[in-house]
Formats: sequence, structure tokens, C-alpha cells
Amino acid sequence: MSGSQTVSVIGYTKMAPQSPPATVNELWFIDTQAMFQNYANLRSFSKSNSTETQTTIGGVVFGRKARKQFLESSLSSDIELVGNVNIDGQSTLIGNGTFTLQLSSKMLENKNTSEFLDQNVIFNNDHISMEGASCVSKVGFEWSLRAGREQEDVKSAAERLSMASFRFSYLNAEHELVIREHKPETAKQKYMDKFTKGALPYKDVIEFTAMQSLTRDTSNDTEDQKLVPTVKVTKDNKHFTRLVTIGEVVFPAYFGDSSFDLYKRAREALNRRANNTMMVTVNGIRSGRGVTTTTSATYLPPGWVSLLHLQLPSKWTENEKRNYRIRLHKLFNLSSSKPCLRLSQSLPLHSESVRLTNKKLIREPHLSISNYQPAGVVTAVKGPYNYHHYMQDGIDDSGWGCAYRSFQTIWSWFILNGYTDKPVPSHRDIQQALVNIGDKEQKFVGSRQWIGSTEISYVLNELLKLECRFIATNSGAEVVERARELARHFETSGTPVMIGGNMLAHTILGVDFNEMTGETKFLILDPHYTGSEDIKTITSKGWCAWKPASFWSADHFYNMVLAQPPTDTI
Repeated sequence: MSGSQTVSVIGYTKMAPQSPPATVNELWFIDTQAMFQNYANLRSFSKSNSTETQTTIGGVVFGRKARKQFLESSLSSDIELVGNVNIDGQSTLIGNGTFTLQLSSKMLENKNTSEFLDQNVIFNNDHISMEGASCVSKVGFEWSLRAGREQEDVKSAAERLSMASFRFSYLNAEHELVIREHKPETAKQKYMDKFTKGALPYKDVIEFTAMQSLTRDTSNDTEDQKLVPTVKVTKDNKHFTRLVTIGEVVFPAYFGDSSFDLYKRAREALNRRANNTMMVTVNGIRSGRGVTTTTSATYLPPGWVSLLHLQLPSKWTENEKRNYRIRLHKLFNLSSSKPCLRLSQSLPLHSESVRLTNKKLIREPHLSISNYQPAGVVTAVKGPYNYHHYMQDGIDDSGWGCAYRSFQTIWSWFILNGYTDKPVPSHRDIQQALVNIGDKEQKFVGSRQWIGSTEISYVLNELLKLECRFIATNSGAEVVERARELARHFETSGTPVMIGGNMLAHTILGVDFNEMTGETKFLILDPHYTGSEDIKTITSKGWCAWKPASFWSADHFYNMVLAQPPTDTI
């Protein structure tokens, strides 16, 4: 074989007949479960007009030509349109297609992997996972747009920026790394292998500072190169709109890459960021919204192995933003029933990336638990959350604030999973909400009084309009008896569960239940921790750990709050 590649399937579109493709002399891999899920996502959207009823949008492997440029500009710089799809004998090759997938509607609906592999033997290989880190940098650019000719000027400015992308150098002084224009024959082999071995692009990040060379020959070390951090594109007119964008340029560095591989990928990433900015801006002008600023956001959508990069309009109305997200969900075949592309769900790859929660807090500490041997079937929280505990935010709530902290952990889940952009409420905010609904008197605000499961449900309903389910028990033994119910909650809703009893509050993150023996363990996040944000201490000392059934007191009752995420939010 001449090489190996991984391919992702994003969408499906009605095609015209075509002759069989030539044999491909490469080794390819495909995630069939992601392909089946993409098909299911596509089918779940209602058709908004007659055009959508008759046709759908293609994606990474194949798609409608008019969508190709936007799709490419949103994807990681190492991803290309590589192939085509044939569903029930109909297919049209577009772009740089090198092969055709042979599919049928029945195969996709039944999620029949065996039939897929029988029809597409080039994918009959073992799964691979590429090791690598994400290189990330902030690049600022300014475009001046003439009144009445904004669309024309946006397009030409993006084109000029792309043509000048070779002038950019990316520097990391700490690790003495420089990514810039140079010739292939002078490339340094395995340039970043010490950083990319065993790394994951969505998790491991190396920050670079982007500098633009003002000289023509950026590869000549002897020339006096002058570097500036931004590029400015202007027009000498009296009436213009100035559009300033800070783009988050992200590109992967894989194990084994040469310095030239990284340079090409960095340049392509900047080109795609400029094109994505241009297309979103032009779309806003055409739709009558005028010139609008955008925010860079990088995502790892559910089931994806590669990052998605978007410029999100920042000054549209909430309804306009929602309609745009729906369009993106359709374009990339994401879920029709839950958010995937809210700004709060973007990956904070850069130290200056937009964050809606406190970046100092530990996220998902349970993922750092090692050497746990399950007793049965484990079901756990779905999606990220932050660990809130005693003594954070400069508040000494030791001895009375455990339920407040459990509430804040639950709220952080709703932020990080895209259901709200509202910041995590403070203790005082929670108390004021209870006063507003008439549950407490005004003197409750600013006090050190406890709250319980009932109050938590009241505040979630008041501030987020969420419904909550309750599980009430008369003893710790009954908590164990409700393990199946908790498991169903984590399978379906996936939110953290607050449990109160014995004058204490905890957060349940998961259940380990053995149907044969009845053995049950609970994944507990303890808000009573008063130390620093030290993940090793938190996991090794039991502040986030699996607890046996005996953790719950046999002499006290317990109430559990199961917050229900909305089912119609995108």
C-alpha cells in the first residue's frame, strides 16, 4: 500500500448515475458508526421548503459543489474532500474525488457494517488513531470596506490575505519552535515528535505567536526580516466600514511530521480562517444584516475525530444565531435535538479563547481516576462539567455551602453542553432567586443558611426554566435500590445528580451496577473539598471517587434531584 488515510462521512445528497471508479492504491479507514449516525441526524431534520425536500447537503467526502468552499474552510487544515458516495446506484463525482462509497438506503437505516464492508473492501482494515497535538495562534486582520461595495471588498481582502499567508511565521519561544516558509529539501524531519507522541489534537495544545514578515523572501535568514503581529488591509476612501477580526488559527501537528508539513498546514489553516470569515460576512450582507464582527470557535462535535473551525456572528439577534446554528447542524449532519455548536461548547485551545466558565476550575475530574475495576455495567454523566467545591471564588462556605456548590456543578454542565450562556450563579444569586419566587424571606440573601434538593430544583426552574425529577428515599439502603433508575437517567439525560441527606450534599456522577450480584458503587464528586485545584489530590484522596453502597447512611433519608435538559434546543 502507498499510504494510509482516515476518512469521515458528513452528509448525503441526491446524485446522478456514474460509472464505477478506478481502483485506489491506498489504505483507507472509515468510522461506520459515525457514518450511520450522520445519516440518522440528516433524516431527523424536517424539510423547511420544497427545495430541501428534494435535495440535501453533502460534506467531507462528497457534496453539493456550492457548499464545498464553506465546508473546507470550516474543517481542520489536514482534511480534504476526497471522495464520493453512491446510494442505491446513483452517484456524481465532485471535486478531488478518488473513490466512491457503495451504499444503500437499507444499509444506512439498519446500520449494517458487515454489508458496508462487503461492498467497500478498501475499508476492511483495523481502526487507527493518529497521535498529534493542536498548534494554535491568534491572528488579527483588518479589512476596510467601501460603502455599497462591501461584498466585493470582503472577497478581495480575503483573497489578498490568503495570497500573503506565506509571510506569516509562528513562534513558540518556550520550546524554541519556529514554523515558517522554507523549501522542502531544507525541512527538519520529525520536527515536533517530542510534543506529539501520544498526544490528542483536541486535548494537547501548543500555543504560537503569529508574526508577519514585511520582507519578500521569508525563507532567507540573512535578510533583515521585520515582523509585525497583525496584517492591515485598507482602502483610501472616505466612506468605509472597518472590519477587525481576531482569528483563532488551529492546525494539527502529527507524530512524524516534518517542519515543511507543518508550514503547509499552518498556511492552509490561515487561508481557511480568512475564507470562513469572508463567507460568513458576505452571507450577513446579502441577508440584510450588514457587516458584522465574528468570533473564532473550535469544536469537536460528538463522534468526530477531527476539529471543526467556525467564525460565529457576534452581533446577530438570538433568533438569527439560532437559525444559523440550525443551518450548520444540517450542513454537518449534527443532532437535531441537542446543541453542538454553542459558543460555550467550543474548545478553549488558546489562553485567550472565549470562555464562559472559570478557566481555573478542574473540568471532569472523574476522567482522571485510574485503576478502577468495574463491578458491573457503568453509566456516567454525559458531557463536561466543572468541579465546584468549598472555598472557591473567595467565599468561605465551609460547613454550609455544599448544596450551593453541587448546584454550581450542575449549572456548569448546562453551560458547557450548550444549553445556556448564563454564568454560574453565586451563592447570593441563588438566595435571591429563592426570595424572588417567595420561598424565602429577604433576610435570607447574604446569609449562611443551608439549602437542599427542593431549593435547587426551584432555582433551576426559575433561572433556566428546567424541569427536575426527584428520587426520594427513606434510608441509604433505598439509594442503592434506585441504582437502575439512576443508570437510566445517565443513559438518557446525562446530567450530574445532586443528592442531599444526613445534613450533607454530594454530586453523583455515575453508577456501577452488577445485575447478577446486586453490587453497586457510586461515582461521587464531593463539594466539601477545601484545597487547591490539584487533580492528583482530588482523585487520590477520594474527593472524586467511586464509593461503595455503605457510603450512604442507613439511618438517614436522601433526596436526589435529576435535572432534565430540554429536548428542543440547538
